[in-house]
Amino acid sequence: MDEEMTSLHANGTWTLEEAPDDVRPIPVKWIYKIKKDSAGNIERYKARLVAKGFKQREGIDYQEVYAPVSKHTTLRTLLSIVAAQDLELSQLDVKTAFLNGELEEDIYMAQPPGYEEGGPHTVCHMKKALYGLKQAPRAWHTKLKTEIQRMGFSTSETDPGLFIKNMEDDNVYILVYVDDILIAAKSKDSVKTVKTILMTAFDSRDLGDASYFLGWEIKRDRAKKTLKVSQTKMTTNLIIKYGMDNAKTKTTALSPANKLTKQGEPLDTSTYGYSELIGSLLYLSVCTRPDIAQAVGALARYMSKPTTDHWTTAKGVLRYLAGTVAHGINYGPSESELEGYCDADYAGDIDTRRSTTGYVFILNGGIISWSSRLQATVAVSTAEAEYMAAAQAVNEALWLRKLIADIKIPLKTIQMYTDNQAALTLLKNPIASARSKHIDIVYHFARERVARKEVKFEYCPTSVMIADIMTKALAESKFEKCCKGMGVG
Repeated sequence: MDEEMTSLHANGTWTLEEAPDDVRPIPVKWIYKIKKDSAGNIERYKARLVAKGFKQREGIDYQEVYAPVSKHTTLRTLLSIVAAQDLELSQLDVKTAFLNGELEEDIYMAQPPGYEEGGPHTVCHMKKALYGLKQAPRAWHTKLKTEIQRMGFSTSETDPGLFIKNMEDDNVYILVYVDDILIAAKSKDSVKTVKTILMTAFDSRDLGDASYFLGWEIKRDRAKKTLKVSQTKMTTNLIIKYGMDNAKTKTTALSPANKLTKQGEPLDTSTYGYSELIGSLLYLSVCTRPDIAQAVGALARYMSKPTTDHWTTAKGVLRYLAGTVAHGINYGPSESELEGYCDADYAGDIDTRRSTTGYVFILNGGIISWSSRLQATVAVSTAEAEYMAAAQAVNEALWLRKLIADIKIPLKTIQMYTDNQAALTLLKNPIASARSKHIDIVYHFARERVARKEVKFEYCPTSVMIADIMTKALAESKFEKCCKGMGVG
């Protein structure tokens, strides 16, 4: 607490003044946390003074509050490029980051408990942002962005958390996620230069080569030019929390024989934390475990009224994780071009008969982007479901195309694959038959992008369709084949 107060005073966060008559000071509280490293060892004890931002009044105490953070897809794309090009990858942690943000509003705050000074009406007139204030993240991001742009970096048009600069024929990348910063470059000198400037501008800790970022473990073999990203610590903690550490393991996340439906015996959610478990699994599935994305996405449809069958199936996903704790995404040394796979499971949802769209994008041997979700409308044929899936995949492909262009990697037409000949025909030809004229115009833009040669679709047999893992429960052999194709293991 003393250390936190020292930082607050050194930063000139507030001045002590008598409270004006028409002001209600925002209350504050102390928050305590134990910080641990990737191995679970205690790294340090932390106390943080936070404002009770829920007491703020819109239009009086704050205006705009939005602050961007980098996307997980951007992080995985950057890591795949780091592996393929054998770049240096270093990490910074900005101490008390939000205290650097400069407030535009006039805000008064109660004094910190245990550190009161002056009379009973003395309050803190805020000069800088504080954790808990609604506008604090925005104020910090604005300050950091200004500093990085002053260094000559340009902001990526596709992701406002990514900054790029060419320094002496060396492309340098800065990726920002609130107060955690990754720096990637070919030269150690370039990384050192960027670090020195940032550490001069902000009180930061140099964490050296990146090994633990946002709870992701990053393991590199520089000799083999490989990089693996996983969440072993979080997975282990989740398995132990739900008592599955000694359970019999499974080889797939969801059995093909398990048909999920809303019918069944209601689950007592006061005893069994279904929403909490699915929330944790969802976080794993969108970060480093695409192999459970389909199973968790299907289970998440029943959050409002889960049944005992859903709980058993969710525990089955934990049993699969218990046998694959150390699995993650592997990126290799070969600089392969971006390629995508898209698929659909026609009328797979028993309750609504909507189809599931699935797509995966592979770069440098590992998956960087994926999706498994129900389509917005009911498709009347397999071809229509596959065509709608292709349109959603093209959306993502065009965004990835812009991102990779921002990262200064030459990219031609994106190669994509589908396992449906009828959908392939619709994508390549302006057909308006009785079977296709009802398809919403929003999906026909995919055909236009194919005509413009921004993406190229080819047929691939179902046996080698990697996106199958995103649309339905698979048999063990096909499941393992898809995992290998995504670089998961």
